[in-house]
Amino acid sequence: MTVRGDGFRLRRAEPADVDFLLELATHDDIEPYLAAVRPRDRPAVLEEVDRSQREPGEFGRFVIEVEDDGEWRPAGALGFELANRRSRIANLGNLAIHPDFRGRRLSDEAARIFQRHLLLELGFHRLQLEIYGFNERAKRHAERAGFVHEGVRRRAYWRHGEWVDGVLYGLVREDLGEMRSLDRYIEAHNAAVRSGDWAPFAEWFADDAEVRFEGVPVGPFHGRDGIRAAYEAQPPDDEVEVRNVREEGDRTLADYGWLADSGVRAGELRITWDGDRIRELVITFE
Repeated sequence: MTVRGDGFRLRRAEPADVDFLLELATHDDIEPYLAAVRPRDRPAVLEEVDRSQREPGEFGRFVIEVEDDGEWRPAGALGFELANRRSRIANLGNLAIHPDFRGRRLSDEAARIFQRHLLLELGFHRLQLEIYGFNERAKRHAERAGFVHEGVRRRAYWRHGEWVDGVLYGLVREDLGEMRSLDRYIEAHNAAVRSGDWAPFAEWFADDAEVRFEGVPVGPFHGRDGIRAAYEAQPPDDEVEVRNVREEGDRTLADYGWLADSGVRAGELRITWDGDRIRELVITFE
């Protein structure tokens, strides 16, 4: 997975990045601001990289690279970890920019792209992070990147020979501005799974809509009322996550999976829109 920005890109860390990640974690200008429990030895860092590759929907270690004379050079790192599967919450951390690349607002731009990747592509609803109270640079960065200051854990951590605060920040999907139609449709689906009320979900479909399934002997279902009746008669028993969203004119394509198997692809959603309503929905099962 690679996400590109203006002159930089984010990609998942690979074993070849371990030396760079160790350099960041032990740098005199970076190490004092990292959590005391952060890995600072080769086996532990390599294990995190391996886990990021094994569990892409639950854990991530990413490298920030900048383009320099046609070549990509590592400039920083950041990461996330699943905190709550049902509520789709991720903890963020490990953001560090090598001092050689500071002053370019690289951390701000990388953070914004990373936010959108986690919220819109991996399907998280809330991102949260905690910063040591003495880390003024990180607090300023969090606010520039759009995080909301939510509180303080007073004198929560023993660091550098004294008790220090943990400053809490959060960001939810709605903070990005207007949500995509797909995201609002998925929220309506998941709300219906939780409540059992499929009427608001059915309102997403046009009068003459069609829902078709590929890979299972179900349907098709026609019309808003018919679709509602089908979901009421045989409702899904789990919430849906989406990622890898692609837009093709009036069609939206997205990989989907189930909350119980977070990060595992179950198939593809193919939605054809009629304005703000769905004219055709194709759900594939693999």
